[in-house]
Amino acid sequence: MHTDLYKVNLRSLSEGDHELHWVLGDDYFHHLGAEDFTSGEVYVDVYIHHIGGVFSLELEYDGYVGTTCDRCLDPLELDVYTERELVVKFGDEHREESEKLLIIPEQDGVLDLTWTMYEDIVLSLPMQRMHEEGECNEDMMRAYSKMAADEPQPQQQEIVRDEDGIDERWAALKQLKQE
Repeated sequence: MHTDLYKVNLRSLSEGDHELHWVLGDDYFHHLGAEDFTSGEVYVDVYIHHIGGVFSLELEYDGYVGTTCDRCLDPLELDVYTERELVVKFGDEHREESEKLLIIPEQDGVLDLTWTMYEDIVLSLPMQRMHEEGECNEDMMRAYSKMAADEPQPQQQEIVRDEDGIDERWAALKQLKQE
């Protein structure tokens, strides 16, 4: 993948409105080393409004990413649909003033959107990435229910207590207290 593909030379943009359109596919995610995603196809539309030294960007995302279900570990496709507004200004050095304001070096004048787009996609997804209820791999769900810590398991052995009623497994701690 060409590394300059998602770079925008802001210094060369005339005042007014500009549009950029990209499709982020499997190559994009693999090039970034995005281990969370096995595949994807996300259409990105970037609208730039340039007045003076201020660039107002609107990024719109629509597509899907392939990942793994957190519950059953089977493949899962998640829809991506999000928008982001970003204001870019020139300055002495690269600084992210806030999530909506970015300062880039005027001498360079190039805005690299590669990681910005990746971060926007990741932030648009749910924290727990799971199939809808009942759609997970049945074999895996049976194995999970046998091992789940949140479900009560039958006790394997009887707890032996000393004369004070303390579980003998904690006897070493009791001895430390007496020292």
